[in-house]
Amino acid sequence: MKKRISGLFVVVLAIFMLVLTGCQKNEAQEDRAEADIDWQMISPEKMKEVLEKDSASEYQIIDIQPKADYTKGHLPHSISVPAYPVDTEDLEKLVVDSADQFQDSDKPIYVVCPGGGGGAKRTISLLIDEGIDESRLFIVENGAKKWPYKEDSKLWVSE
Repeated sequence: MKKRISGLFVVVLAIFMLVLTGCQKNEAQEDRAEADIDWQMISPEKMKEVLEKDSASEYQIIDIQPKADYTKGHLPHSISVPAYPVDTEDLEKLVVDSADQFQDSDKPIYVVCPGGGGGAKRTISLLIDEGIDESRLFIVENGAKKWPYKEDSKLWVSE
């Protein structure tokens, strides 16, 4: 009887260890939005100045909103890469596959996501991994949902 209980205890302990190890692997995978990067933010007011004063050839905008949201409205001259929230391998691949559009330049790159947070940070993390200089990358604060200039057709494009 003691041998059976001991054997059962060893089996239960082994299963527990496998489950625990599996959980630790998932927890060890760090969210790219938590990466140790000096996130550069640009306020809507400053972004408005860029759009009004600079030529579109002097900057790039990557908009990661889902296609339906991008169609409802986006900043002019933005490149749609519908990868939000950039939290799966497939969505990350969309960003990585678009990176070549941004590499051969020294222009600032403004990243727009729905809320100006985690999706934009994950995008920037991936672009840095693809060799884009961190100093070129900016997050548009508060994202597309809170863009305050939606009434101005020069600052907001609806399709």
